[in-house]
Amino acid sequence: MPTSSPRPRTVDVPGIGTLTVHDTVLPHGRVRFKVTGPHIKGTFILIPEAQRGGSILPTTVQVQYGDGLEPQTYYTPRPDEPVVYRVGVHGHTDGLDPYAVPTHHFLGRYAIASGRSFLGERLPDGARQRTEEVVRCLLRLWGERDDADRLKLAAATARADEHARHEDQRAEHLDAEIEKVQAQRVAARRTVNQLTGILRRRPTAVLPADPTPARVPFFDRHGQQMGVLTVQETPAPAGTRPGSVIYTVAGSRVAGSFTVERYRYGSTPWPEGIHATYGIPTSRYGHEARDEPVINTVRLSGGWSSSGDTARITHTTPDRLPTQIRLSRTTSCSAPEATERRASGVLRALALRYLARPDAEALHLAAAKDRAPGLLTATRSKLKELREQQRKLTRQAAAHRARAAQYRELLAPPRTLPDIQSDPSGALSWEDEGGAVAGVPAPRPVPVTTVAPELAEALQVFVDVAERAVRLASTAADAAERAAARSRGRDTAKRDEAMWAAHYAFKETQKYAKWAEEDAGTVTASTLRNYVNSAIDAAERAQLAAGKSSTTAELRDLIAEPWTQARADEEARREQERREWEAQYEAEERERTGLDADNRIRLIIVRDVAAEQVPNLGWSQGMVSVMKQAATGQMYYRDGSVWNGRRRVSRERTLMLARAGFVSIGPKPDRRIGVTPMGDTALYLVGLHPDGIHPDDKAAYEARYVVARRLRRNKEDTKTLARQLPRIDQWTQRRCARPVTLVEQDRQAAELAEQTWADEGGAIPDVDRPQAAGRRAESAVGAGRIAAKENDLRRPAAARRDAVLRYRGPEAMELGGLARLRPWSRAEPSAA
Repeated sequence: MPTSSPRPRTVDVPGIGTLTVHDTVLPHGRVRFKVTGPHIKGTFILIPEAQRGGSILPTTVQVQYGDGLEPQTYYTPRPDEPVVYRVGVHGHTDGLDPYAVPTHHFLGRYAIASGRSFLGERLPDGARQRTEEVVRCLLRLWGERDDADRLKLAAATARADEHARHEDQRAEHLDAEIEKVQAQRVAARRTVNQLTGILRRRPTAVLPADPTPARVPFFDRHGQQMGVLTVQETPAPAGTRPGSVIYTVAGSRVAGSFTVERYRYGSTPWPEGIHATYGIPTSRYGHEARDEPVINTVRLSGGWSSSGDTARITHTTPDRLPTQIRLSRTTSCSAPEATERRASGVLRALALRYLARPDAEALHLAAAKDRAPGLLTATRSKLKELREQQRKLTRQAAAHRARAAQYRELLAPPRTLPDIQSDPSGALSWEDEGGAVAGVPAPRPVPVTTVAPELAEALQVFVDVAERAVRLASTAADAAERAAARSRGRDTAKRDEAMWAAHYAFKETQKYAKWAEEDAGTVTASTLRNYVNSAIDAAERAQLAAGKSSTTAELRDLIAEPWTQARADEEARREQERREWEAQYEAEERERTGLDADNRIRLIIVRDVAAEQVPNLGWSQGMVSVMKQAATGQMYYRDGSVWNGRRRVSRERTLMLARAGFVSIGPKPDRRIGVTPMGDTALYLVGLHPDGIHPDDKAAYEARYVVARRLRRNKEDTKTLARQLPRIDQWTQRRCARPVTLVEQDRQAAELAEQTWADEGGAIPDVDRPQAAGRRAESAVGAGRIAAKENDLRRPAAARRDAVLRYRGPEAMELGGLARLRPWSRAEPSAA
């Protein structure tokens, strides 16, 4: 029932004069103001806005021009619309905050001047300014009312049922999304398990390429035989993906190579389908190929991918397969129909032959293991994203259900004071969310899961420490911002950089503190401690960026685990077990490889370098044979030919290696051919990675030609560069330090001891020869030699010369080694 004020009010408005205002409270929290004043007269209705998705209690007010509670169609006039300067005002404003009203231009896009046609016109400036002053005055009056809170409550209660149903619908929609995300997480975890199992499986042996030619018939899509192909398997070159088979085909108007493998671009753990490439791919992930087939005198490029079930591949299906004609390195066009029909028959025949191999399962496993690491990384990243998405959706659904419960509390009968005193948690949470005002019923209590008091106290310590870290970071960020604001001159850029770094660290601290607060009680203690430690680290970075000393040591002490004797004993036991395991592992590896830890790492590095550099050398098997013969030191160059004893060696290969600096040709008369240090390094790398060597000179030349091709480089220059062998740069040679085995280390130690023994003068009478491992004996022998040397120096020169002759003979005098030789004693003359 509307209630009116007992008498009109008069309000003085600057710039307008005195207004007479008569207010009436309407249902649903609305208030009608009838305004009469200089050049203005009409009705304004102030409506608290209870919007979907907004706050529980309205915070903004909408001003309606004209009387009436029911919604009207736009451009339909309302009763008693305000008339300002003889201009009727039609429409309404947007939501306005009665405690922070804008100064101008806030009447809204729906405020227009009503005319006879009601098409609407723009308000004149004078009418707009006077209407704005009146609306500002009415909003101030509405905000000063004693029953403003009850008006908000009435407006919220009027639409509480509608908003509660809307929040329930949003929560149900989010629940459906959560179920979908959970199903995706289950599928992703299943994929991770399958990929992990694939990586752990022991690889099955793949049969080598069978060079025996086989006759294979191929058919068109109608089942008519088109001819017979002579198919021969070719060894896969270096860089070919595992699980691939290369077929060299010759037959009815068909000549060239085809590479058949499993389809690798799906998301399933096991690669399904078939992928066939025209030619032999020159790189692992490139789209270029060599030895592309020629069908009907047309060179083809590209390939065919079938991602479905391989059971549907027969001699006649699929009927049409993609066929492209190579026009240039980057362009192609569609092939004629006859060529497409013949190429489709060839591809179907080779795919069936690939699937019928006895080692088809081994090829399938090799292809799966090749793509499993990348797919496993992608799946784990997706699983992490799904987990974060599910957490976000769960929080949103809980928030919507809480809002729906709050809306229903508005419709429920008010609670009594004893009910609130018995369970004040609902009322407190209601107040924390800003909805508790005078006369508003508190929400009903929601049952929660309780935890033990000791655990709750420990969790609260973590949350409090995280909040203290946030306060420290906030203080540091504010200090950095004030310093940047006061900066002048050359230090402005430095202060700005420090301000942004401190602000970023502050945001990181907030993030980890929020995680600690939200996940307290749902995660393990170690995870919660990691969250808090991350927040403390971010706060320390913020303080250091702001140029302040760190004060986070106290916070770390609060969450540090207490150090007890039991914990110390456990740490010592773990350290002892770790050392024993390391010693056992090192002994097993030394027995298995014959290398120590440093040289094993060196061997791994050298193998990686070999896998990277050997394919870039562009060598053939013949060049490797030349290098091995040159390493023996028996090759020589004579009469324009290269000889190894009485056997002639390829002159072209030798000269190519010599021009590149891998071998050197000595001077006359013998002109011996030897291996240079760079050639020795290359030969060593080839021994570690022989798969990077091409089978013949033609294949090696084609590989170098592909590497030498460049945009806008003519063919002759490309051929010239392809005839030259690439060199190994000095940085690669330094990385190729050869590992030293344990046997070689012992031999080097023995040689070093022998050299040291010889440098110190050789044998001493009545003193045993030093050994490599006897350090103490060697020290004693060294002391005896020093004493003998002092006695020898005191003897006359002639006596020393006679002693030398007795010890080493006349040749010792010719070598001039008097200062380095030691005489025998007179008591035991030399037998010589």
